[in-house]
Amino acid sequence: MKSAILATLMLLAAGAAAGGEGPLELTVYNNDLALVKELRSIELERGVQEFSFTGVPERLLPQTVHFLSATDPEGTAVLEQNYRYDLLSRASLLERYRGKEVRALVDGEWRTVRLLAHGTPASESQALGRILEVDGQIHIEGFILPELPEGLLLEPTLVWLLDARRGGMHDVELSYLTEGLSWRADYVAVVDQQNTLDLTGWVTLNNRSGMDYLDARLKLVAGDVHRVRPRDIHIRGGREVMAMAAPGKGGFVEEEFFEYHLYSLGRPTSVLDNEQKQVELLHEAGVKAERRYLFESPLYQEDRQPRAISVVMEFSNEEGEGPGIPLPKGTVRVYQADQSGQLQFAGEDLIPHTPEGERVRLKLGEAFDLRGERVQTRFDQKMGRKLVERDFKITLRNHKDEAVEVDVIEQTPAYQEWSVRNASHSYEKLTSRQLLFRVEVPAKGETVLTYTLRTR
Repeated sequence: MKSAILATLMLLAAGAAAGGEGPLELTVYNNDLALVKELRSIELERGVQEFSFTGVPERLLPQTVHFLSATDPEGTAVLEQNYRYDLLSRASLLERYRGKEVRALVDGEWRTVRLLAHGTPASESQALGRILEVDGQIHIEGFILPELPEGLLLEPTLVWLLDARRGGMHDVELSYLTEGLSWRADYVAVVDQQNTLDLTGWVTLNNRSGMDYLDARLKLVAGDVHRVRPRDIHIRGGREVMAMAAPGKGGFVEEEFFEYHLYSLGRPTSVLDNEQKQVELLHEAGVKAERRYLFESPLYQEDRQPRAISVVMEFSNEEGEGPGIPLPKGTVRVYQADQSGQLQFAGEDLIPHTPEGERVRLKLGEAFDLRGERVQTRFDQKMGRKLVERDFKITLRNHKDEAVEVDVIEQTPAYQEWSVRNASHSYEKLTSRQLLFRVEVPAKGETVLTYTLRTR
């Protein structure tokens, strides 16, 4: 009994005999998806046969599998494909014995009983229990089972019914999509007193697919690829490990791909299951940035008390001024040194996919020493209520020791003709529904902006 169970476990773990594996290619997308391509050498018999292919992730999408014999592509065909993922666990093992006689520890005594229900763990994160072989019997947390049921697997397996025209070793290509792999970009920007940035970009990979990818040729696709989602996806739990891959030689090379951008790592890397890995994407020193202050209000906003003014950092993603490469979407975290020289966190913002030549705009927080207040001082209807005039007063206060310029953005009503009259400051029409006033506010002082908005 003991040798039979051991042989069964070894067979389940090994699957069919396979030769040496070729290079593994891993292309990871932003939206919980990856394309896996690998080469393997397998031995086939001539004619119709069943072949088990292990070493695939638990979250593989079986409908995306593509199999090709590079040795004899025209003479080798896949007649059927099955994806078997009924894995050996406490729950699956005991479920096979529901309604059957087993030996169980009852009141400190081993007795033969009929198993009606095996129970469930308190939570998904709780350990499912040990499965042991003792003297040819399987012990599992208070139960002794006579044998291992057929059909349970130690790892997910693709099972093909193949028709091979020639026997012997075949070099086969296998590709498939799997969920559970994703990546994002994270940026660290260190700004000095002259608003010059040192910008470092990191790629953060997250693997929850249920498989290790060893010495893979890694590629990343930046862009929003449309997907059809007909069902909810169960995400596996697990421990989290952070691995840092040192930058330097063999960094990422960027290229255009379809309507997206592709980043290829110039060296193999391993992406383990339940692991986060970071690899440097870019490093650019001396990026000229601009610090601006923003006071923005909805159309009918009236402030009962002064409110904070936002602080914004902007820089150009153009060669010679900034990084000058397509920037994948991600979070930019900004730091600045205090008077003792220690870096302190100044704020963060999420940027979208940003092509080369566009500007990057980061809203970092609210300025402590700047306040604004907006009120409507007059409302007048004329010409049988077809013409409406509203007077607005915006007060900007600066408690700093130096003067600042504040960008005041005002909204205009949709689907109406409008015009600005009697403005105390010049303005720019940003869109059909937005006005921009650039207002100088003196040190330790205030500036009042007034204008009339006429609509019809």
